[in-house]
Amino acid sequence: MSEGSGKQSAAAAAGERVRAVLEAAEQSAAELRAEAAQEIDSQLERAEAVAARLSERANQIERSLQGIADSVRDEVSALKADLEELRAVGEGVAEARTAAAEESVAAAPAEAPVATEPEHAEPERVERDPAEPEPEPTASPAAGPPRGDGHEGARVIALNMALNGSPREETARYLQENFDLEDPDALLDEVYARVGR
Repeated sequence: MSEGSGKQSAAAAAGERVRAVLEAAEQSAAELRAEAAQEIDSQLERAEAVAARLSERANQIERSLQGIADSVRDEVSALKADLEELRAVGEGVAEARTAAAEESVAAAPAEAPVATEPEHAEPERVERDPAEPEPEPTASPAAGPPRGDGHEGARVIALNMALNGSPREETARYLQENFDLEDPDALLDEVYARVGR
C-alpha cells in the first residue's frame, strides 16, 4: 500500500469518528431538549391544576361571604321590624294608660262641698235635767279618714296609685285602711288589668 493511500484511509477514519461524535452529541441534545420540554409540560400541568383549585376555592369563599352578607342583611331587617313593632306597642300602652286615667277621672263623682261653721259661733247651751244620765260621747267626724260608700273614690285612688307604680299589696292596704269595700280584690283586679300590671 502506498503512503498516499494510507493517509487517505486515516483521514477517512478520523472523519467517520468526528461524524459519529457529532451525531451522538446531536442525539444527546435532542434527548435533553425532549426531556426539558416534557418537564416543562408537566410543571405547566401542575401549575394549571393548582390555579384551578385556587380559583374554585376563591369562588367558594366568595359564595360563602355572599351568603353571610345576605343573612346579616336579613337579620338587620328583622331587627328593625321588631324595633318598630316594640315602639308601636309602647306608644299603644302609653295611650291606653292616658285614656284609662282620663276615663277614671271623668267617671269619678264630684266631691261634696264641705260644710263650714262660722268662725266665732258658740255652741248652743242646752239645759240638762240633773236627774237624767250623762249622754255617751259620740265619735268625732275628724277622727279618721272617710269610710263607707266610696267605691268610685277608691277606684280613682287605686288607679292613680297603680299608674304611679305602687304595688298591688300597698294599694290594697291603703284601701283597707280608708274604705269599707265589699269586694276590694275585684276592684284591684280591674285597676291593675287596665294599667297592664
